[in-house]
Amino acid sequence: MDRITIPEYRLLMEAVEYRQIDADYRNHLQAFLNFAVKAEKKVGKGKSVPVYKKFKKFYDYEFAVNKIRDKKKPEKEKSRFSGIGKFLNRG
Repeated sequence: MDRITIPEYRLLMEAVEYRQIDADYRNHLQAFLNFAVKAEKKVGKGKSVPVYKKFKKFYDYEFAVNKIRDKKKPEKEKSRFSGIGKFLNRG
């Protein structure tokens, strides 16, 4: 009763990865808020603009989540005729 199956183990490990991404997200958000006021770059003589105008440029949460999802998907095997459809459609 104290044993889990391999699929259950993989699901638990995926949950751990999602939890880590959420922790990273919170840490990056806090760092962004702390640094956003100070981070600027010069754009001319005596002028400056913020380096990160949006949080998504600082940390892309969707990209991190999709990276885990893509790891789960099985790769399709390519046949040696997989590109012939494109060639025939061009005419």
